[in-house]
Amino acid sequence: MEERGSPAAAAGDDDGNEDPPQSEMQLVLRPPSPPFPRAGTYVVQIPKDQIYRVPPPENALIVERHRNPENKKNSPCRTIRCLIIGAIVISLCLILSITLLSLSLTVKPKEPKFSITNVYVKNPKSKSYTGKNSHPSYEVSLKVNNPNGHDINYEGSEGASLLFKEKSIGKGKFSLKKQEKDSSANVKLVLDGSKGALPREVEKSMENTDSKVHLPLTLKMDLSVKVKGFIKTWKLEIEVECQFKVSTLGKGTKVLQQKCEAKFKG
Repeated sequence: MEERGSPAAAAGDDDGNEDPPQSEMQLVLRPPSPPFPRAGTYVVQIPKDQIYRVPPPENALIVERHRNPENKKNSPCRTIRCLIIGAIVISLCLILSITLLSLSLTVKPKEPKFSITNVYVKNPKSKSYTGKNSHPSYEVSLKVNNPNGHDINYEGSEGASLLFKEKSIGKGKFSLKKQEKDSSANVKLVLDGSKGALPREVEKSMENTDSKVHLPLTLKMDLSVKVKGFIKTWKLEIEVECQFKVSTLGKGTKVLQQKCEAKFKG
């Protein structure tokens, strides 16, 4: 006879073969979670078919606004500071302009400087067709220096006299008409001999070539000049006096010493 198991045993076998609960299955089947990624820069590639739209331009404005907050607006203090600095700069410019204007109107030009370079006597003790002694003429070479930053106009200047002990022995004109700024010019004065008898010392000096006999002379000039500045044109009168000594009025004349002064009148 076949043995049959008891129903209880069968039931017990069924209970032993039952599946575990669903929660236990999930715990067993769930894989472990991946580790949290470290901080860094990642490149994410998105297929073209997944790019649905382009962000609107307003987004760029919003990002730019957050990146550069609106703190660039000038504060009242900064505006006042700029106004004060501007007022100071304008005031300094006005003061400088007024100063330059006043200087150009009040400061006179400088006097030109004169020096004698040579003296030459023409026709000493020569006789005219009447048989009388003719008066000699004199050539006086000058060097004129203009120290001004403007040209000098000498037109209208005529008076030039050569004297011996306050006695005029020759007269002529100042030949220079115009001189450029900051320049030197060589001028030759031709002085005609004065009428009347020459001083005995002058005659002896013309006849004697001995350099030991020195002759003191004086050259005087009255000059009318115009100096044109940036704003004003100056019209001035200059008195020039040169006291000098020559070795002789004969051949080989040399200027031994001199002192020239030029002064504005008034």
